[in-house]
Amino acid sequence: MPTRKQKRRRQKDRRHDYEYVYVDDEGHEVDVDDDEAEEPAQAKTASSANTAKAPAKGKPKSGGRALREPPEPSWSRSIRRAVPWQIGIFVLIVVVLRNSPVISRVLVAVLYGVLFVPLMYLTDRMVRNRWLKQQAAQPAKDKRPKR
Repeated sequence: MPTRKQKRRRQKDRRHDYEYVYVDDEGHEVDVDDDEAEEPAQAKTASSANTAKAPAKGKPKSGGRALREPPEPSWSRSIRRAVPWQIGIFVLIVVVLRNSPVISRVLVAVLYGVLFVPLMYLTDRMVRNRWLKQQAAQPAKDKRPKR
């Protein structure tokens, strides 16, 4: 159920653009004089246009902000990123496989941990290559300001 504040905002949004109402400290709506309404009218229409048509999160627009350049893949970076996964998989395997001997659990955990390093490197390389392809496919943008 919406709160009073949310209801007031919704009612305010449903009004016409030329009608401006302010809420005072006590929560009462106060009408605005015509002289005062002209100046905020320009500012409010610009800000309401920006907030009303905000892009949906999740899918970036094709003309939106450029993605950050992924770093060049390196083995040292892959090792640093794989260590938390190695620790996690080690703990998980040692705890979950209780029926197996300790040596076999440790060996399986170490094997999985070692496999994480090339997996991280290949993932970084795949991300970098995809980013490079996207950059090559995008047309060069015009640096002139839009009018």
